Amino acid sequence: MKKILIIGQNLNLGSTEEVYGRGFSSFEVEYFTWQQTLPNLSLVNKLARRLAWQPLAQIANAKLLNVAKQWKPDLTLVVSPLLLQPSTIFALKEYGKVFVFFTDNPLDRHHTHSNAWVREGFALWDAVFIWSQQLVSKLEKNGVKKAYFHPFCADTHYHFPLSQKDPSYDVAFIGNWDDSRKREYYLKTLEGYRLGLWGTDYWQTRCQEPSLKGLYQGNCSYQDIPKILGSAKIGLNILRPQNEGGHNIRTYEIPATATLMLSERSQTLGDLFVEDKEAVYFSTPEELKQKVSYLLQNPNLARSIARSGYEKALSNTITQRIAEILKIYQDQ
Repeated sequence: MKKILIIGQNLNLGSTEEVYGRGFSSFEVEYFTWQQTLPNLSLVNKLARRLAWQPLAQIANAKLLNVAKQWKPDLTLVVSPLLLQPSTIFALKEYGKVFVFFTDNPLDRHHTHSNAWVREGFALWDAVFIWSQQLVSKLEKNGVKKAYFHPFCADTHYHFPLSQKDPSYDVAFIGNWDDSRKREYYLKTLEGYRLGLWGTDYWQTRCQEPSLKGLYQGNCSYQDIPKILGSAKIGLNILRPQNEGGHNIRTYEIPATATLMLSERSQTLGDLFVEDKEAVYFSTPEELKQKVSYLLQNPNLARSIARSGYEKALSNTITQRIAEILKIYQDQ
Protein backbone atom coordinates (compact mmCIF):
# COMPACT_ATOMS: atom_id res chain seq x y z
CA MET A 1 0.00 0.00 0.00
CA LYS A 2 1.32 3.42 -1.01
CA LYS A 3 -1.53 5.87 -1.54
CA ILE A 4 -4.03 7.09 1.04
CA LEU A 5 -7.08 9.26 0.29
CA ILE A 6 -8.53 10.99 3.36
CA ILE A 7 -12.07 12.37 3.05
CA GLY A 8 -13.50 14.64 5.71
CA GLN A 9 -15.13 17.91 6.65
CA ASN A 10 -12.02 20.11 6.95
CA LEU A 11 -8.30 20.14 7.65
CA ASN A 12 -8.34 22.46 10.66
CA LEU A 13 -5.55 21.79 13.13
CA GLY A 14 -6.68 19.04 15.50
CA SER A 15 -9.52 17.78 13.33
CA THR A 16 -9.58 13.99 12.97
CA GLU A 17 -8.80 14.33 9.28
CA GLU A 18 -5.74 16.49 9.97
CA VAL A 19 -4.44 14.28 12.80
CA TYR A 20 -4.78 11.08 10.79
CA GLY A 21 -3.17 12.74 7.80
CA ARG A 22 -0.11 13.38 9.95
CA GLY A 23 -0.30 9.79 11.14
CA PHE A 24 -0.09 8.52 7.56
CA SER A 25 2.87 10.83 6.76
CA SER A 26 5.06 7.91 5.66
CA PHE A 27 2.62 7.27 2.79
CA GLU A 28 1.49 9.40 -0.13
CA VAL A 29 -1.59 11.24 1.16
CA GLU A 30 -4.28 13.10 -0.76
CA TYR A 31 -7.13 15.01 0.90
CA PHE A 32 -10.69 15.78 -0.12
CA THR A 33 -12.75 18.04 2.15
CA TRP A 34 -16.42 18.93 1.94
CA GLN A 35 -15.77 22.39 3.38
CA GLN A 36 -13.49 23.32 0.50
CA THR A 37 -15.69 21.69 -2.14
CA LEU A 38 -19.01 23.01 -0.80
CA PRO A 39 -18.18 26.38 0.79
CA ASN A 40 -21.65 27.77 0.00
CA LEU A 41 -23.44 25.08 1.98
CA SER A 42 -22.44 26.66 5.28
CA LEU A 43 -23.70 30.08 4.16
CA VAL A 44 -27.33 29.21 3.45
CA ASN A 45 -29.90 29.24 6.24
CA LYS A 46 -30.95 26.07 8.05
CA LEU A 47 -34.13 25.53 6.04
CA ALA A 48 -32.38 25.99 2.71
CA ARG A 49 -29.59 23.69 3.83
CA ARG A 50 -32.07 20.96 4.72
CA LEU A 51 -33.63 21.23 1.25
CA ALA A 52 -30.52 21.82 -0.84
CA TRP A 53 -27.86 19.61 0.71
CA GLN A 54 -28.46 16.53 -1.43
CA PRO A 55 -28.20 18.22 -4.87
CA LEU A 56 -25.10 20.11 -3.73
CA ALA A 57 -23.60 16.95 -2.21
CA GLN A 58 -24.18 15.04 -5.43
CA ILE A 59 -22.05 17.61 -7.27
CA ALA A 60 -19.34 17.26 -4.63
CA ASN A 61 -19.47 13.46 -4.88
CA ALA A 62 -18.83 13.72 -8.63
CA LYS A 63 -15.77 15.91 -7.91
CA LEU A 64 -14.59 13.39 -5.32
CA LEU A 65 -14.80 10.54 -7.82
CA ASN A 66 -12.70 12.56 -10.28
CA VAL A 67 -10.03 12.98 -7.57
CA ALA A 68 -10.13 9.25 -6.82
CA LYS A 69 -9.91 8.37 -10.52
CA GLN A 70 -6.73 10.42 -10.86
CA TRP A 71 -5.24 9.39 -7.47
CA LYS A 72 -6.23 5.70 -7.47
CA PRO A 73 -5.85 5.25 -3.68
CA ASP A 74 -4.95 1.91 -2.18
CA LEU A 75 -6.90 2.92 0.94
CA THR A 76 -9.60 5.52 1.39
CA LEU A 77 -10.32 6.66 4.96
CA VAL A 78 -13.54 8.61 5.41
CA VAL A 79 -14.31 10.72 8.49
CA SER A 80 -17.91 11.76 9.21
CA PRO A 81 -19.50 10.62 5.91
CA LEU A 82 -22.73 12.65 6.12
CA LEU A 83 -22.35 13.94 2.56
CA LEU A 84 -21.08 10.72 0.98
CA GLN A 85 -23.48 8.89 -1.34
CA PRO A 86 -23.64 5.09 -0.97
CA SER A 87 -22.92 4.79 -4.70
CA THR A 88 -19.67 6.73 -4.13
CA ILE A 89 -18.53 4.22 -1.51
CA PHE A 90 -19.11 1.45 -4.03
CA ALA A 91 -17.20 3.35 -6.74
CA LEU A 92 -14.24 4.06 -4.45
CA LYS A 93 -13.85 0.32 -3.82
CA GLU A 94 -12.77 -0.05 -7.44
CA TYR A 95 -9.35 1.30 -6.42
CA GLY A 96 -8.80 -0.24 -2.97
CA LYS A 97 -10.21 -0.71 0.52
CA VAL A 98 -12.60 1.91 1.89
CA PHE A 99 -12.70 2.45 5.67
CA VAL A 100 -14.76 4.88 7.76
CA PHE A 101 -14.25 6.38 11.21
CA PHE A 102 -17.54 7.55 12.72
CA THR A 103 -16.65 10.34 15.14
CA ASP A 104 -20.37 10.72 15.99
CA ASN A 105 -22.96 8.03 16.63
CA PRO A 106 -24.30 7.03 13.18
CA LEU A 107 -27.28 5.27 14.79
CA ASP A 108 -28.41 8.57 16.29
CA ARG A 109 -31.18 10.10 14.16
CA HIS A 110 -29.98 13.67 14.73
CA HIS A 111 -29.24 15.23 11.33
CA THR A 112 -25.70 16.20 12.36
CA HIS A 113 -24.85 12.59 13.22
CA SER A 114 -26.64 10.50 10.62
CA ASN A 115 -28.97 10.52 7.62
CA ALA A 116 -30.41 8.13 5.03
CA TRP A 117 -27.16 8.03 3.03
CA VAL A 118 -25.16 7.10 6.13
CA ARG A 119 -27.51 4.26 7.03
CA GLU A 120 -27.75 2.98 3.46
CA GLY A 121 -23.97 2.81 3.34
CA PHE A 122 -23.52 0.61 6.42
CA ALA A 123 -23.14 -2.64 4.47
CA LEU A 124 -20.71 -1.20 1.90
CA TRP A 125 -17.70 -0.34 4.08
CA ASP A 126 -14.70 -2.68 4.19
CA ALA A 127 -14.17 -1.64 7.83
CA VAL A 128 -16.03 0.64 10.24
CA PHE A 129 -14.25 2.25 13.22
CA ILE A 130 -16.17 3.57 16.21
CA TRP A 131 -15.20 5.05 19.61
CA SER A 132 -17.66 2.98 21.64
CA GLN A 133 -17.41 -0.74 22.33
CA GLN A 134 -21.18 -0.85 22.81
CA LEU A 135 -21.77 0.59 19.35
CA VAL A 136 -19.66 -2.11 17.68
CA SER A 137 -22.30 -4.79 18.21
CA LYS A 138 -25.16 -2.36 17.49
CA LEU A 139 -23.61 -1.39 14.16
CA GLU A 140 -23.16 -5.03 13.19
CA LYS A 141 -26.83 -5.64 13.98
CA ASN A 142 -27.64 -2.78 11.61
CA GLY A 143 -25.84 -4.20 8.61
CA VAL A 144 -22.18 -3.28 9.13
CA LYS A 145 -20.02 -6.25 8.14
CA LYS A 146 -16.85 -5.44 10.09
CA ALA A 147 -16.96 -2.95 12.96
CA TYR A 148 -13.97 -2.26 15.23
CA PHE A 149 -13.58 -0.44 18.52
CA HIS A 150 -11.21 2.41 17.72
CA PRO A 151 -10.52 4.84 20.58
CA PHE A 152 -9.43 8.42 20.10
CA CYS A 153 -5.76 9.13 20.79
CA ALA A 154 -3.23 11.50 22.30
CA ASP A 155 -1.71 14.08 19.95
CA THR A 156 1.63 14.46 21.70
CA HIS A 157 2.95 16.82 19.03
CA TYR A 158 0.62 19.54 20.32
CA HIS A 159 -0.42 18.27 23.76
CA PHE A 160 2.29 17.86 26.36
CA PRO A 161 2.97 18.81 30.01
CA LEU A 162 3.07 22.55 30.63
CA SER A 163 2.23 22.69 34.32
CA GLN A 164 2.37 25.90 36.35
CA LYS A 165 4.19 25.82 39.66
CA ASP A 166 1.23 27.54 41.32
CA PRO A 167 -1.90 26.64 39.30
CA SER A 168 -4.45 29.42 38.90
CA TYR A 169 -7.41 27.02 38.99
CA ASP A 170 -8.46 24.04 41.04
CA VAL A 171 -10.47 22.68 38.11
CA ALA A 172 -10.37 23.45 34.39
CA PHE A 173 -13.20 22.43 32.09
CA ILE A 174 -12.73 22.67 28.33
CA GLY A 175 -15.99 21.96 26.55
CA ASN A 176 -18.96 23.66 24.97
CA TRP A 177 -22.27 24.37 26.65
CA ASP A 178 -24.93 21.93 25.39
CA ASP A 179 -28.70 22.27 25.34
CA SER A 180 -29.23 19.25 27.61
CA ARG A 181 -27.83 21.53 30.35
CA LYS A 182 -26.18 18.44 31.80
CA ARG A 183 -22.82 20.17 32.08
CA GLU A 184 -24.43 23.05 33.95
CA TYR A 185 -25.88 20.65 36.52
CA TYR A 186 -22.50 19.09 37.18
CA LEU A 187 -20.46 22.29 37.19
CA LYS A 188 -22.73 24.19 39.56
CA THR A 189 -21.77 21.74 42.33
CA LEU A 190 -18.23 23.17 42.22
CA GLU A 191 -19.24 26.58 43.52
CA GLY A 192 -16.58 27.76 45.94
CA TYR A 193 -13.70 26.15 44.02
CA ARG A 194 -11.50 27.96 41.52
CA LEU A 195 -13.20 26.79 38.34
CA GLY A 196 -12.31 27.94 34.82
CA LEU A 197 -14.54 27.33 31.80
CA TRP A 198 -13.44 27.34 28.16
CA GLY A 199 -15.57 26.79 25.07
CA THR A 200 -17.94 28.72 22.83
CA ASP A 201 -19.63 31.87 24.11
CA TYR A 202 -22.82 29.89 24.72
CA TRP A 203 -21.48 29.75 28.30
CA GLN A 204 -22.29 33.45 28.40
CA THR A 205 -25.36 33.66 26.19
CA ARG A 206 -27.26 30.45 26.99
CA CYS A 207 -26.01 29.18 30.34
CA GLN A 208 -28.78 29.61 32.94
CA GLU A 209 -26.84 28.75 36.11
CA PRO A 210 -26.04 31.94 38.05
CA SER A 211 -23.04 30.45 39.88
CA LEU A 212 -21.28 29.86 36.54
CA LYS A 213 -21.59 33.45 35.37
CA GLY A 214 -18.22 35.14 35.19
CA LEU A 215 -16.24 31.88 35.05
CA TYR A 216 -16.06 31.77 31.25
CA GLN A 217 -12.48 32.33 30.05
CA GLY A 218 -13.08 32.35 26.29
CA ASN A 219 -12.65 29.87 23.49
CA CYS A 220 -9.81 27.37 23.44
CA SER A 221 -7.61 26.77 20.43
CA TYR A 222 -6.02 23.38 19.87
CA GLN A 223 -2.58 24.76 20.75
CA ASP A 224 -3.88 26.38 23.95
CA ILE A 225 -4.86 23.08 25.58
CA PRO A 226 -1.50 22.41 27.37
CA LYS A 227 -1.36 25.94 28.75
CA ILE A 228 -4.97 25.83 29.99
CA LEU A 229 -4.75 22.38 31.57
CA GLY A 230 -1.34 23.25 33.00
CA SER A 231 -2.98 26.15 34.83
CA ALA A 232 -5.21 23.77 36.84
CA LYS A 233 -4.78 21.00 39.39
CA ILE A 234 -7.57 18.92 37.82
CA GLY A 235 -8.78 18.56 34.24
CA LEU A 236 -12.52 17.85 34.19
CA ASN A 237 -14.29 15.75 31.57
CA ILE A 238 -18.10 15.71 31.41
CA LEU A 239 -19.42 13.55 28.56
CA ARG A 240 -22.08 14.73 26.17
CA PRO A 241 -25.21 12.50 26.17
CA GLN A 242 -24.15 10.89 22.88
CA ASN A 243 -20.76 9.89 24.34
CA GLU A 244 -22.00 8.46 27.64
CA GLY A 245 -21.51 4.86 26.52
CA GLY A 246 -17.98 5.53 25.30
CA HIS A 247 -15.51 8.38 25.58
CA ASN A 248 -14.41 11.56 23.81
CA ILE A 249 -11.23 13.23 22.60
CA ARG A 250 -10.80 14.98 25.97
CA THR A 251 -10.14 11.48 27.37
CA TYR A 252 -6.65 11.70 25.89
CA GLU A 253 -6.07 15.45 25.76
CA ILE A 254 -6.15 15.80 29.55
CA PRO A 255 -3.71 13.03 30.55
CA ALA A 256 -1.42 13.90 27.61
CA THR A 257 -0.64 17.14 29.47
CA ALA A 258 0.15 15.21 32.68
CA THR A 259 -2.89 16.82 34.32
CA LEU A 260 -5.05 14.67 36.56
CA MET A 261 -8.17 13.59 34.64
CA LEU A 262 -11.40 13.61 36.62
CA SER A 263 -13.99 12.23 34.24
CA GLU A 264 -17.57 11.11 34.17
CA ARG A 265 -17.55 7.34 34.50
CA SER A 266 -18.28 4.96 31.61
CA GLN A 267 -17.45 1.33 30.88
CA THR A 268 -15.21 2.30 27.97
CA LEU A 269 -13.31 4.90 29.96
CA GLY A 270 -12.69 2.43 32.77
CA ASP A 271 -11.14 0.06 30.24
CA LEU A 272 -8.92 2.78 28.76
CA PHE A 273 -7.68 4.36 32.01
CA VAL A 274 -7.70 2.30 35.21
CA GLU A 275 -9.88 3.89 37.89
CA ASP A 276 -8.01 5.53 40.78
CA LYS A 277 -4.67 4.56 39.23
CA GLU A 278 -4.62 6.40 35.90
CA ALA A 279 -7.75 8.55 36.21
CA VAL A 280 -10.51 9.34 38.69
CA TYR A 281 -14.21 8.96 37.87
CA PHE A 282 -17.62 10.15 39.04
CA SER A 283 -21.20 9.26 38.15
CA THR A 284 -23.24 11.99 39.83
CA PRO A 285 -22.83 15.71 40.56
CA GLU A 286 -22.52 14.86 44.25
CA GLU A 287 -19.72 12.39 43.60
CA LEU A 288 -17.97 14.97 41.41
CA LYS A 289 -17.91 17.45 44.29
CA GLN A 290 -16.66 14.79 46.72
CA LYS A 291 -13.86 13.71 44.37
CA VAL A 292 -12.67 17.29 43.79
CA SER A 293 -12.53 17.90 47.54
CA TYR A 294 -10.67 14.64 48.19
CA LEU A 295 -8.11 15.15 45.40
CA LEU A 296 -7.32 18.70 46.44
CA GLN A 297 -6.72 17.47 49.99
CA ASN A 298 -4.42 14.68 48.75
CA PRO A 299 -2.02 16.32 46.26
CA ASN A 300 0.56 13.49 46.33
CA LEU A 301 -2.07 10.95 45.32
CA ALA A 302 -3.34 13.31 42.63
CA ARG A 303 0.17 13.71 41.19
CA SER A 304 0.72 9.94 41.20
CA ILE A 305 -2.50 9.28 39.28
CA ALA A 306 -1.69 12.10 36.84
CA ARG A 307 1.75 10.57 36.12
CA SER A 308 0.26 7.14 35.46
CA GLY A 309 -2.40 8.65 33.20
CA TYR A 310 0.29 10.49 31.28
CA GLU A 311 2.23 7.26 30.73
CA LYS A 312 -0.94 5.55 29.45
CA ALA A 313 -1.61 8.45 27.07
CA LEU A 314 1.90 8.12 25.63
CA SER A 315 1.11 4.54 24.61
CA ASN A 316 -2.04 5.64 22.77
CA THR A 317 -0.90 8.08 20.10
CA ILE A 318 -1.79 8.43 16.43
CA THR A 319 1.13 6.09 15.67
CA GLN A 320 -0.62 3.27 17.50
CA ARG A 321 -3.98 4.02 15.85
CA ILE A 322 -2.47 4.02 12.35
CA ALA A 323 -0.76 0.70 13.11
CA GLU A 324 -4.14 -0.76 14.10
CA ILE A 325 -5.69 0.42 10.82
CA LEU A 326 -2.80 -0.96 8.76
CA LYS A 327 -3.08 -4.36 10.44
CA ILE A 328 -6.78 -4.55 9.61
CA TYR A 329 -5.97 -3.50 6.02
CA GLN A 330 -3.34 -6.22 5.71
CA ASP A 331 -5.52 -8.90 7.29
CA GLN A 332 -8.42 -8.39 4.87
